[in-house]
Amino acid sequence: MSESDPRILIVSDVHLGALNSNLDQFSLFLDKIINGEFGDYLQALLILGDFLDLGTTVKNTFLTDERITSILTQLLEIKKKIPIIFAPGNHEIPVTSSITSDFIDEKFNRRKEKFLKIFMNTIVGELFETNMVCQYILLSIWENESALLLYDSQDQIYSHPIQEIKIGNLDLKENYKCLMVHGYQFEADAIRIFVAPFWKSMLSYQNIEIKEVYNYFWNVIIKEERKIKPITIEDMKSDLIRLKQASSEEIDSIFSDLSNLEFSLIKLNMKVMNKYRNTRRTSYYIDGIKEFFEEAECDFSLISHVIYGHSHIKGISNETIHDQKIEVINSGMWEHSNTSYVEILYGGKINLKSFNS
Repeated sequence: MSESDPRILIVSDVHLGALNSNLDQFSLFLDKIINGEFGDYLQALLILGDFLDLGTTVKNTFLTDERITSILTQLLEIKKKIPIIFAPGNHEIPVTSSITSDFIDEKFNRRKEKFLKIFMNTIVGELFETNMVCQYILLSIWENESALLLYDSQDQIYSHPIQEIKIGNLDLKENYKCLMVHGYQFEADAIRIFVAPFWKSMLSYQNIEIKEVYNYFWNVIIKEERKIKPITIEDMKSDLIRLKQASSEEIDSIFSDLSNLEFSLIKLNMKVMNKYRNTRRTSYYIDGIKEFFEEAECDFSLISHVIYGHSHIKGISNETIHDQKIEVINSGMWEHSNTSYVEILYGGKINLKSFNS
């Protein structure tokens, strides 16, 4: 038995459909899983949300985009060998809350079912089964064995998993408890009440040209730290001809009904979103984890490790949260040149790795 071979692999924030997502690298990563290059003890693949970016037009194009279809086919091949567990992120489901009720667990089940219904009878529906889609994942000892335990809400944690997956040759200690989530759970209440509605509207919006403009500003201009104000419609079209490898006629047809007013309003929204994005650093999420643990409906004082995505800021640190020593890992993302994943090895040891093909 090799203690250096991963038992579990974890990825997040692939953002299929988003401009500048590193699909080629992710496909190579999946090839390595299919070809057995992670060893003989790999027993699960976890996707911690923002896999399908429904803020883009992916809902309309996932069957015709060859690179996306290829990735989904690769994942189906992996699923024949090991379980694939999916925890939706804020680019798949709304994560809004209100001033009167900010408890996101109350709405998760309905939001999960709505997401799955969108892709019913498709390759995505075949990939993500209801009982393998959840909000919280816990790796711990369960009935004297190491297991991944899946939950939709906090009141289920520790006692009523919706699914349990035994992991062999892991040999966890009795006090080992690793909580895994997408990470929107660690956002401040003000973000879920006042900013999340923008994301919610993009998920359900049917206007393709508006989604394309959002995709361009959020995933190209803002992520490349370019200035928003000087960008014109013609600048955007020119960039998209290059990025999409499309003709000028194809790009013109997408935006034939886009008005200057609509374009200006999206730019204004993007300026606000960029300011919000710039306030969110690692310390912000550590504070968010502390607040989440404090306000949780179950006892998280037993947690020894936390793994999450969402922020796109990969990192690993040791924190003290309410007198408990906790290892906190952010799994990073698969956008631009940044590609990273997490391995869980024998004994529950956690490695954060950059992917180099």
